[in-house]
Amino acid sequence: MITIDFLATVVIVSASGALTPGPLFLASTIRATRVGWVAGLQCAIGHTLIEFPLVIGVSVGLSEFFLGSVKLIGLVGGATLLGFGLLQVINARRPIDLFQKPFDQWDKRSGVVLGLVFTAINPFFLIWWATVGSLLVAQALVLGALLGVLALFGAHIWMDYAWLTGTSTLASRGKLVLGKWYRSLLVFFGLAMSYFGLMFILAFLGWVGQ
Repeated sequence: MITIDFLATVVIVSASGALTPGPLFLASTIRATRVGWVAGLQCAIGHTLIEFPLVIGVSVGLSEFFLGSVKLIGLVGGATLLGFGLLQVINARRPIDLFQKPFDQWDKRSGVVLGLVFTAINPFFLIWWATVGSLLVAQALVLGALLGVLALFGAHIWMDYAWLTGTSTLASRGKLVLGKWYRSLLVFFGLAMSYFGLMFILAFLGWVGQ
């Protein structure tokens, strides 16, 4: 039987992953300055489309497979993040209309795609679920079988929606008062994303953390 104590543990432990600034957070924040708070919601939906099948996979014993694939994902994901980050820095040099909100159909679709991509290319996301997350899944299976896993996922995923949507809302409102600092903010986020990408590449080449 699922207990309040277990759900509270899930929320506390999940904070170690959900509330840590990472590639998805940076991508969501950058997008929010262009299309508004909805960027966070869209990215969270894309994130869910990756995370839910992953949690089900961990519950049926695929943790070792994810750990075995993490080096390749780290290299490919790192290169992708590095490219995205550098592109962001380059694009920040172009003229920017702070009040433009391009809510066209492509923007609405691409936010979900952004959530998918930046979740899938983050190797530490896989490591978290294959290690810390798998322990929670094991407990959930003991306490409530499949219903336990679903309860675990519910206790975890709401935090992603609250965090990404909340920070996107702040970012979309903040751009109106940032003025001339807006371009610098985009450069900062682009460099931060490039840093994540470079660290992923170095870590999984064995140059870091030895």
